[in-house]
Amino acid sequence: MENKRRRVWRRVRRVAYVLAGLVVGVPAIAFAIGYLVWDVRSPQEVLAELDKTVVVQYTDGTELMRVVPPDGDRTFTPYEEIPRKLVDAIVAVEDPTFWTNGGFEPTGIARAMVTGVGGGSGITQQYIKNSTGEDDATLFRKFKELVLATKITDRLSKEQIFESYVNIISFGRNTHGPAAAAQAYFGKQLADISWSEAAFLAGMLQAPYGHDPATVGPEQAARRWAYAADKLAERGYVSPADRSGMAYPQVLDPDETRAGRTSYSDYHIRQQVLTELEARGWPLERLRREGLTVRLTLDRDAQNRAERAVRDRLAGEPAELRAAVVSVRPGDGGVTAYAGGNWGVTDYAVTPRRPGSAFRPIVQLAEFRARADDPPVVTGPKIRQAAYDAGIPEFLDGARTLTAPDGVRIASTIAEGTYRLRPLDLAGVFATFASGGLRVAPHFVAELRRGDEVVWRQDTTPVPALPREAALLAGGVPGEYGTSDAWMAGASSSMATLVWVGGDEERPRADRDGVPLTGATLPSDIWREVMSPELATR
Repeated sequence: MENKRRRVWRRVRRVAYVLAGLVVGVPAIAFAIGYLVWDVRSPQEVLAELDKTVVVQYTDGTELMRVVPPDGDRTFTPYEEIPRKLVDAIVAVEDPTFWTNGGFEPTGIARAMVTGVGGGSGITQQYIKNSTGEDDATLFRKFKELVLATKITDRLSKEQIFESYVNIISFGRNTHGPAAAAQAYFGKQLADISWSEAAFLAGMLQAPYGHDPATVGPEQAARRWAYAADKLAERGYVSPADRSGMAYPQVLDPDETRAGRTSYSDYHIRQQVLTELEARGWPLERLRREGLTVRLTLDRDAQNRAERAVRDRLAGEPAELRAAVVSVRPGDGGVTAYAGGNWGVTDYAVTPRRPGSAFRPIVQLAEFRARADDPPVVTGPKIRQAAYDAGIPEFLDGARTLTAPDGVRIASTIAEGTYRLRPLDLAGVFATFASGGLRVAPHFVAELRRGDEVVWRQDTTPVPALPREAALLAGGVPGEYGTSDAWMAGASSSMATLVWVGGDEERPRADRDGVPLTGATLPSDIWREVMSPELATR
């Protein structure tokens, strides 16, 4: 009996040894093979590939625009010519342990091994990801990244790794490399940038098109800048006194529009498209590297009507007036028309404004839902939740919407539409109403193509967000709204359109005949023109 137990335990130990050997040995062998076989290309090789044109198409396949690399946007900057303040800012924001780590953060790798996605994207790994063009959220990709991070750290100095990274990473506005970025955003030599400008550039790297003030507006861009500037102080690169003296820098208009390469209206679309793709793991450099075609949800005829309606209806009106038009397809969230204005780089379709009475349909939704409560009282939190459920984003660039600056309180005036919202998001709300409560976030990109092959397609699965009766009640008829800003919104079964007309300052306005500006005047005229084919079929 005793001998039998011993034999059993011997077998158990042998199996355990084998399993332990497999757990430790197989990854070690794979690591060694990968170390020998895989290699990282030089930044010069990577930059040489980033010159392919990206074609952007309407939903019917006709061409809207081309994103062509401009000359001089990939200026290589040796490490010794990069200002120390920019090096410190990038390290503080992107990889605080860069100078001491072995090429990766073990905690980030452990998180990626458990979840299968994300984790550990320090400077060395970001360089590898951008140099290989591999960005799939897989365990194999993270393993390969770890091997190459170790290899490059063994072979190159930290200064060489930083130099390689900072020269191939995108800073937005078609720039690669800090020298090109300093010119694009500030119109100055890299050596002349300030601490505030260094913080701005460091903050751009996480999402270059998603943090550009020409895309998201100065308020969101300033919040990202403040985050980067705070990291400089937290990690000891600047003193608290110096941090308090830093101010958001003056950022110039994008080079593309100043050089007249495209209209402002097309530029706004371009920025929204690149921001959206960047957030989904398809940055511009990847699009260029693979020579992809971007198929949008924009309808060519609807887009032409929107731009023409704004141009024609505001002709001869006070020069201070501005307008934005957004049309969204109910059921799948595709943006079918988008006019952010042709007055400059400010995109009025994503500039937050006080909706005033245009917020009333959301309040009606909250009132409908409150009928089942005891007592049936409509509160600020209920109104805010109704807005979130209908499609207003809960957070924009880290800040909570429909909330006081402290991030907690809700003013009683929320029902009066005093919290600023983006026209793009409100258009999405009316699309949710028109679809009977089925919500899909507004988006511009339908799919990415390589020739005839579709390599990525937008997920347009709707989310049941609102009771059908409540949604149809809230958005049942077109509405003319306005206080200091004038709005018009309404939908058919196939297109929801929102029009905003106002100015850079929020105050009452009048048209050229002295008639006070309301939703029933200029916005209504523009809305009818955009929706004319939809109205004709009723």
